Amino acid sequence: MFLNELSCASDAGPRRVDDAMACFVDTLKHLRTWQELSLTTQSPLPAAELARGYVYQQWVHASARNRDRHRYILALRNRRSPFQDVLQESGHEPAETEYLHDGVRAEGLGAAHLMQGISISLPVSPKWSASWINVDIQRLGLTEIEQESDRVRHCSTPGEADEHEEWARSAGLHALTSPAELLDGWQEFFPALERLPRFDRDLRRLDAKWFRPVRELLAELQVTATDHWDLDRSPEPVWQNPHITPESQTRRHLCTFADPASDDRPEVFSWHGRMTPGKGRLYFRLVPERKTFRLAYVGPKPGSDRLS
Repeated sequence: MFLNELSCASDAGPRRVDDAMACFVDTLKHLRTWQELSLTTQSPLPAAELARGYVYQQWVHASARNRDRHRYILALRNRRSPFQDVLQESGHEPAETEYLHDGVRAEGLGAAHLMQGISISLPVSPKWSASWINVDIQRLGLTEIEQESDRVRHCSTPGEADEHEEWARSAGLHALTSPAELLDGWQEFFPALERLPRFDRDLRRLDAKWFRPVRELLAELQVTATDHWDLDRSPEPVWQNPHITPESQTRRHLCTFADPASDDRPEVFSWHGRMTPGKGRLYFRLVPERKTFRLAYVGPKPGSDRLS
């Protein structure tokens, strides 16, 4: 996350800045419920302006409440700030690309765009009340300056941030590159997906070609359970993956497993998603009383031999 320094160049007075900083911290807390984050700023905090002539250090000492908020910000601040250091360590050359917003150089918005992150502003002006901010981009080409326009993910309030929730959750998810990392991060990314112990074993020995398809399928199941399952309308959710189907009657014996949540009684885990290449399957059942899915098996499509 990158602080939009242009939002710190207003003529707002101390009281307006104080209200904006309270909302700023509330927005950080809201974003942090989705995944871990770090805040990158243009310059060291103490001397950074929050408005013309009003610096961060003045705001911190204005009240005990501000000092508490300051400690929260410090806990999230990227130790590699400022922007230039973060970009260079990530392999970008800031000098080769310039970002402009309304004709003004915009380093924070540019850094967020280059790093495929999100920018955050102090809500001191209606100008920053948006979930996306337009930017003009100028790149140094081989023979001339290349120009284009794009938009950057942005927020200045929790409500504006909500448009980016799915992206934020999946952005962290894509950093997980092994079954062990998926299991370690399960509660953060898949709180609506329960697992049989055998599912963990299956996942750990999963064929590498199916890891990314399984990761995406799990993400789709999580979104389905939390956002697209209205039990007042239907006992079944609106599947966010079009290939989720129940197993046929003739094959239900292949997806029946002892479930510890049911005192080890056999349960049919008929619903399943598919993984390609090849014929991969992930079997689960609905648990409507908790609005969760319970996962039993992931791996090759079961054949005639009963799974252990």
